[in-house]
Amino acid sequence: MKIRKNLEKGSATMIVIFVIFFIVIILSTFLVYVTSKRNNQLRETEKLSEIYNGDMQEIYEERKNRESRIEAEIKKCHGPNEPDLKVGMTPVKFNEATTSKKGEIIKTTKEDKDWYSYKDKKWANAETQDGSLWVWIPRFAYKINSDTQTTDVVFLKGTTDEYCDENGNIQIAKRCRSKEEKVDTEAGYTLHPAFTDESSIGFRNGGWDKELAGIWVSKFEAAYATSGEVPNKAPVKESSVVYTTETVVAYLMEVQGVNSEAMDDASIPARNWLDGVYEANKEKIKYPTFQGSSYSMNYISINDSNNISRVLTEPGNIYGLSLDTDSHLMKNSEWGACTYLARDSKYGIGNKEIAVNNKNLNNGGVSTTKEQGNKLASVYAVTGYNANNNEWNDYLGNNLSSSTTGNIYGIYDMSGGLWERNASYINNGNQYLEKYGASVVIGKDKSTKYATVYPYSDVGADGNEKAATNYKLNDKIYGDSISETSSEGKGNSSWYGSYSYYPEGVSAFFSYGGHCCDGSNAGLSAFYSFYGDAYWRHGYRCILV
Repeated sequence: MKIRKNLEKGSATMIVIFVIFFIVIILSTFLVYVTSKRNNQLRETEKLSEIYNGDMQEIYEERKNRESRIEAEIKKCHGPNEPDLKVGMTPVKFNEATTSKKGEIIKTTKEDKDWYSYKDKKWANAETQDGSLWVWIPRFAYKINSDTQTTDVVFLKGTTDEYCDENGNIQIAKRCRSKEEKVDTEAGYTLHPAFTDESSIGFRNGGWDKELAGIWVSKFEAAYATSGEVPNKAPVKESSVVYTTETVVAYLMEVQGVNSEAMDDASIPARNWLDGVYEANKEKIKYPTFQGSSYSMNYISINDSNNISRVLTEPGNIYGLSLDTDSHLMKNSEWGACTYLARDSKYGIGNKEIAVNNKNLNNGGVSTTKEQGNKLASVYAVTGYNANNNEWNDYLGNNLSSSTTGNIYGIYDMSGGLWERNASYINNGNQYLEKYGASVVIGKDKSTKYATVYPYSDVGADGNEKAATNYKLNDKIYGDSISETSSEGKGNSSWYGSYSYYPEGVSAFFSYGGHCCDGSNAGLSAFYSFYGDAYWRHGYRCILV
């Protein structure tokens, strides 16, 4: 019995031990489970934390990048379009003559951050292989301020009409949408027509056949190439274009008193001694160069000026340009684009007149003496000079005021030098339109992308009254520095007292800027009319698109 009780007692103990052991196992398992779960939770938390932190960092970086992109877009929107370098063009800048009085041309690359800066009035310059210099006019919209005789310019993005306001908000510039629309360029920003596709409205304002990001303008008036001689070293080479105007006409009528009936009988050769005597030979026109301190190319009709301007990119040209670049004679709209950018005080010379290029060689006109030989007609003006008889790059002579920027990076000869004939006219049917400008007036009474036709009236007497009448009819064309910058179209009625005379009668073609002897009559807003014949005081300027 006792043994049985002991056995029963031992069995109970074993049961208790087993239960305790089981409980311990359960508790241990539970503890391991809980610990493992806790560790898993911690690891999951850490993982989530890492993901969260990574996501937040990614979000932060994305936000930072987005802000940078927005800032860059705003900056880009406020700035000009990047210059569209053509084949044969090399970017150039200028030293600022710290050790010498004359600034020097320095070749650079488009990656050079110092190449240009329009906010610092440093317009982009490029050089072609002959040494010609070209200035980039970026696409912009503008607003006229007649009271201050200035413009307010905003650069546009690409080939769009978009610009950024001062708060970085995208705005849309106005543009002309029809042939009859009258655009108020004093109320809000208007896209300048020189950069606009105006094929749908008949090129009314001097536009092009596509939207343009900008245009290249020759830095100087067209000049004679004089290889191996002062003032330039451009190759002297004949183009494919033959001179068409053989004689001097306007000079005979103006200076020698020959009446209009006898003009067709004039026989004095219309050629500068640098380019040889025309006489009976059909000489080819030599390529002009566009370099400072060169003899301005005169005694060339508007027909021949237009023809030579159109072939600057033909095979074998001296510039290195290719056929995918269009070259042409400047139009009124393109003169206006240069002028309006210059009249903005942020980017150009602002509310003052540029200095007149009054470098006068005092040998214009024509000599009839055979002893003069080839010097029957002479050069008259020199590119890039000013009132102090200093060259364009003369820092000590303070000639920088002769450019559109007031520094060496602007365009020269837009005041003085020679009157610059433009591919713009009134189609009043006078006999000299075809005789001296056949290639310009090919559209007759319709504008083309190469020439702009202006309104006129055939009522009333010729002279100042007719000029004023025709001017009043021109109330829709804008961007050309005529109706926006002059009040009467005759006399000293243009901005800063410059002289203006709207085409009338036999003087059907436009010219701009004045010549070297015009003094205060010359200026950015000066315009005049002329016959279109070869003349000693008229030259021209070219555009690359």
